[in-house]
Amino acid sequence: MTTTQTTLSGTRQDPSLYPVLIEHEARYSDLDPSRRIGRDALVRWFEDARVAVERDAFGADLVARLQARVKLLLAAVRVDVIAPLRVAGRYRIGIGVSHIGVSSFTYAYAVFAGQECVATGESVSVHVGANGPAPLSDEVRGALATIQVDAPASERPDRGGARLVRENYPFRVDVRTRFGDLDTNRHVNNVALAGWYLDGLAELHQDVLGYPTGGPLDGLSPSSLTVQYRDEVEYPNIYQLRIGVLEIDTDTVRYACGLFDGARCIGLAEAEGSHHAPGIDGDPVRLADALAPFHMKA
Repeated sequence: MTTTQTTLSGTRQDPSLYPVLIEHEARYSDLDPSRRIGRDALVRWFEDARVAVERDAFGADLVARLQARVKLLLAAVRVDVIAPLRVAGRYRIGIGVSHIGVSSFTYAYAVFAGQECVATGESVSVHVGANGPAPLSDEVRGALATIQVDAPASERPDRGGARLVRENYPFRVDVRTRFGDLDTNRHVNNVALAGWYLDGLAELHQDVLGYPTGGPLDGLSPSSLTVQYRDEVEYPNIYQLRIGVLEIDTDTVRYACGLFDGARCIGLAEAEGSHHAPGIDGDPVRLADALAPFHMKA
């Protein structure tokens, strides 16, 4: 890990704008069916970078976490794919702290192939105590300040109201938690949950396409995914993943997703991607009309 003193402004798409750069080699298991690095794999890359920074900056290693000296929970994560990421070659993950609040802080990320930025992202971590969010210690705040970057405040859209009502999402997928999805906090890991939303979108595409062998078309995978973690997801249990279409324009479709434990919403997500792609025979497949019945009800 290398460190430089600089500030982040504007686009976030230059390696020199990030105070920490971490080398990361792509693995074959990071590939999705399109033979490119999957969106959930990028969420894992961001987690790896975040854990490395917190270990070096303020000693939030596994022992400290297990002894509850430092307890951080992920509240939200976003990934935006700018260009295809392939398994060949090495990547660098740029990371910096873009905002420090009372009990939470925000990371900004970028993934670089050489000097080219191929993905960006953001996440929010919350420091928690026995009774919920707790103020960050002066030690932690000071360590975070050493890798802070200047960045515009991100929009925090209100995803309450209709998004919290299960019946407003037309499409349903039931998900059973697996023991292998658990992390050291003994709840389902954030990367696994991001994968649930991607799986739900694939199920919707499968339904619209008529369940083709091998899954939906590669070009329908979302280019951006934002996940909000509202509560812990436990094992064992079966949850309802709900999906609705928010907006369809000329080329893209925007989805809303909700994860429900009974009628209680415990997670939200948004995704955006293309609604048309080349078919197996080379002819374009267009799903705009087929997705229209799946618009959110409110």
